[in-house]
Amino acid sequence: MLMVIHNYGASMKFLVIAVDDSKFIHKIIGNFLDPKRFEVHFFVCAKDAKKALDAFARQGRDVDLVLLDIYLQEGTKEDSLRLLHFLTREKKRTHVILMSGRLSAREFVEFYSRGAANYLLKPFAEKKFIYTVQRHVKLARSTPEYNNKPLAKVKVNEREIFIGALSAHAQIASFLRDELMKNNIGSCCEPAEFLGDTLWRAVLTHAINRCKIFFLILTPDTLQSAYMKQEIVQAFKRKKRDGNKFFIIPILYNIQASSLPRQLSSLYCVDITSAKNRAENIRSLIFSVKKKMKTMV
Repeated sequence: MLMVIHNYGASMKFLVIAVDDSKFIHKIIGNFLDPKRFEVHFFVCAKDAKKALDAFARQGRDVDLVLLDIYLQEGTKEDSLRLLHFLTREKKRTHVILMSGRLSAREFVEFYSRGAANYLLKPFAEKKFIYTVQRHVKLARSTPEYNNKPLAKVKVNEREIFIGALSAHAQIASFLRDELMKNNIGSCCEPAEFLGDTLWRAVLTHAINRCKIFFLILTPDTLQSAYMKQEIVQAFKRKKRDGNKFFIIPILYNIQASSLPRQLSSLYCVDITSAKNRAENIRSLIFSVKKKMKTMV
């Protein structure tokens, strides 16, 4: 796989913006994030955060992560939604994690469908906070910038392809996501284990019901996972309802088509088991999918 190396200047610290109208929350975040690894800037309103984002851009610095409170000083979510819209339109590499003490499944679906990447509920549990932040700053740093150009055309809030995979196969799923991004196709690329979380379950179900194509990464572990079984069942329900307006494409990884259940083995499968031809086969698949999507309503 091609590894893209970014030049972040003298400082390799992760650059984070936290937007919350509570100074107490600022203090908690500051205590959680190691200043040797994170450079954090705090704001109480979306307007000031937007100015900071513009200022960093003029300095040639990319913000890795925005921690965004849903309900700011005005008590509505409109300012947060406007800032999220700006980020998904202009800052393709920046990840956004929502913060809230009263986030509903419907609200998470709304923000996720507009480009948010994850959520943290207040009061924060330190271990989960740090794990979630670290996961997303690393994802932000690994976002490909092909030919040194920003991914200006990628519609990150239009996740047209759902990538069904376990967290153990994150490397393959991420490569698929990056190749889709290279072709200006947004995707939902979240571990199936997230279905164990009530809010994530609503998001992933929504994503399966809204996407055009379901990529199913199949391994021997896939067929043993209760979470993957839920995703597969949901995808086939969608297929039964929408027919040729929705496609399921199994991607075989260290598993033979002959060992699959009949419902899956009867579908067109792509085998990426061989490391020698893996990247080529994935890119060929995406090229075919891109042509197919042009004909889909």
